[in-house]
Amino acid sequence: MWAKAIGAALAPFLLMSGMAAAQDQRCEAPDAYVEPYYKAVKAGLTLRSTKSLDILIVSSAPSQTRIGDKLRSYPMFMETALKERLPNYAFRVGVHTEARKTLKEILAALPQALEKNKPGLVIIQTGTVEAIVGVDPDKYERKLEKAVEIVRASGADVIFVNPQFSPRTSFVTNYGAMNDRIRRVAAYADVPLFNRYDIMRHWSENEAFDFTALKNDGTFEAVHRCLGRILADFVSRAASFSEIAKLPQ
Repeated sequence: MWAKAIGAALAPFLLMSGMAAAQDQRCEAPDAYVEPYYKAVKAGLTLRSTKSLDILIVSSAPSQTRIGDKLRSYPMFMETALKERLPNYAFRVGVHTEARKTLKEILAALPQALEKNKPGLVIIQTGTVEAIVGVDPDKYERKLEKAVEIVRASGADVIFVNPQFSPRTSFVTNYGAMNDRIRRVAAYADVPLFNRYDIMRHWSENEAFDFTALKNDGTFEAVHRCLGRILADFVSRAASFSEIAKLPQ
């Protein structure tokens, strides 16, 4: 139930016409899905002034980190890609997971997680559990607003990541309503939205990846590698890291 995901590498700060350029052609995604329409100004200022940035990914996925023999997921690839882009700066990507819990439940633990990790940027991966269990979309929207309020009160910027696309589950879950609410809150709260759902749907429709396969054929890490690299590029654009890269070292 907790989907597949994304592979290969994204070339730093480079765009193809209408597509994000990637070393692995399967990672290509339309610019409309990967261009941040709002900025993460505080994250950029933090990196500029301290030469380091702590990023916290808040998620309801059971695991987003490698433990023992578990497969690597996008936070690891994202951290690596950011370090490759700006090798003279320190990036630390942490994960706070509240496994299979709704955003309402996650909010209760969020202040403590922020106090413990003191991130300059918080990436909220959200909407999957709510779609599966049938949370009321209006109530979900209010919880999203509260999440933004809590994160910003801590002094950090916030980015949304919407649910992943899975052709095996999308027709029986309420992803459409959740994605609508995420887009709405992102628009009126000026939050950059990484459109993971449409990126993965684009890959599925163009047969870049087969998300219906159940066997471990390398697709999971390949998809997550793509997601991590593209998300690193998205964060870099939102926080204007390209300008920081021009500064004398």
